Amino acid sequence: MDQMKSRRRSEPRSKRKAKGSGNERRSEILNAARELFTSEGYARVTTRALAERAGLSQTGLYIYFPTKEDILRAISEETHDAMTAAFERAVVEGDTPREKLRRLARAYIEFGLSHPADYQLTFTVSPEALGPLKKDFSVPSERQEPGARSFMRFAKLLDDICGPELLGELEPLVVTQILWFVGHGAVSLLISRPDFPWADRETLIDGLETLVLNGVFGQAAA
Repeated sequence: MDQMKSRRRSEPRSKRKAKGSGNERRSEILNAARELFTSEGYARVTTRALAERAGLSQTGLYIYFPTKEDILRAISEETHDAMTAAFERAVVEGDTPREKLRRLARAYIEFGLSHPADYQLTFTVSPEALGPLKKDFSVPSERQEPGARSFMRFAKLLDDICGPELLGELEPLVVTQILWFVGHGAVSLLISRPDFPWADRETLIDGLETLVLNGVFGQAAA
């Protein structure tokens, strides 16, 4: 019995990891949260479970993120920043405004399909966890939160590509909304309904882009 007690005392009492740098710890917490939120559902995950998955005490977790909502918000901010970078890369190529706009619209869809967990956590979790959806786009982009900044950057890139001569009476913010809710529908359905007998994915996306672009550019010519 004494030997058993001795062995128990010698065993580690926690799975907590050795302390690393702040940035490393923050990334570990966010990665753990992505896994748990995706597998268990955001509403079901507790800060205790998050701390255990990240190898921290709850107190240690609170040093980096006081609430579960703060963790989800950080994931959302990283997602929007990465989306914005994808938009920037997309418009570098393309010889014509139509091709550049196609690439810009494609960048949204491809990003969502390539990062399904981040996309769903950012766009489909209850908005109360991320803050109000109401946006004031009259406020300069540098003073906006990441979600509004990515939206406004998309609109600015679209305006730079097309301008009023191609968009006609449609405002860039309106066209951006059109492209975003079409893109969001495509991404959400392909992620959440993978077993549906969809046609070839590339055929669907190409066809969707063609229909939308024809509508946008056709409106300008009308």
